[in-house]
Amino acid sequence: MSVNHGHGGRRLPRRPQSFDPYEVTAIYENPATGWRESVPRRAWLWMLLFGLFYMAARNLWRPFAFTLVVLIGTLLVAWPLLFIVAPAFWILAAVQAQRMFREHYMRLGWEEIDPWHQDGEA
Repeated sequence: MSVNHGHGGRRLPRRPQSFDPYEVTAIYENPATGWRESVPRRAWLWMLLFGLFYMAARNLWRPFAFTLVVLIGTLLVAWPLLFIVAPAFWILAAVQAQRMFREHYMRLGWEEIDPWHQDGEA
């Protein structure tokens, strides 16, 4: 392990991240850092169970903010409709979970990695 005196810290060797292709539907890699994030096959279930909390935990801030604004707007304008709008958005988020993840990482400029060929071979 080498010590990097110019930046004041240690630079640890990077271990390659590998994910089980049976457990994930997609893998995204940050081209600048090489960091990889995976989207679990059960993302729809976690979104259905935890909704906005799961979005916040996975850093999906744009869909989180949009859903929150719509729910608060519905609450302020016509609060009885909240009993229809909230479950509809909750289910819609669960159904569109994979698409939300893909758009989020593509917007950030990350590259999609094939889960079955993670070692860098094309």
